Amino acid sequence: MKMNVEVLNFQCGPTAAAGHPPKVVLPHGRPERIIPLLGMIDTAAIQRANELLLAFANDGNDPIVLHLSGPGGCVASGLSLIDVMRHVRAPVFTIGSAVVASMSAIILVCGEPGYRYMLPHARLMLHPTSGQASGRVSEIEALSRFQRQMTQELEHLLLEATQMRPKRLKELIQAESFLTAREAQRLNLIDHVL
Repeated sequence: MKMNVEVLNFQCGPTAAAGHPPKVVLPHGRPERIIPLLGMIDTAAIQRANELLLAFANDGNDPIVLHLSGPGGCVASGLSLIDVMRHVRAPVFTIGSAVVASMSAIILVCGEPGYRYMLPHARLMLHPTSGQASGRVSEIEALSRFQRQMTQELEHLLLEATQMRPKRLKELIQAESFLTAREAQRLNLIDHVL
């Protein structure tokens, strides 16, 4: 399959500050339809990303590019972004750079099938969910149930996105490995290495 690609300037990192932004090849992208989600996944970052996704989706069906890089963060916030990505009609391409870990990695993997990308030297890491609890026994039990539900939802999303066998996915998550872009591609976590 032949794809149209454009070279876009990406404003990030020290070279951008020096006035020389790196060039990144993105499929079908338009600079004004790129959403950077760099750093922690938290309520504020996801609220902004969701607002932009919905605004771009109302402005036509051209692809939207979600640029991800970061250590992950709040699972509930990340799941709300995945819900919005699936709700909009415009295809949402995901591109991972640097280190894409935890919830950031799950968002990357849940991008539009066929349009999940990583830069060649990026790394992707999945790990078991974790959390802390304190308080009354009933509160701790409720949080534990909630955490198990979140884990099941995340595993379901990853199985759906990758078509991986459940046993293989569990092994991958338990290993907590930092996968190269090519390794992630071989495991069907992404589709292309740029």
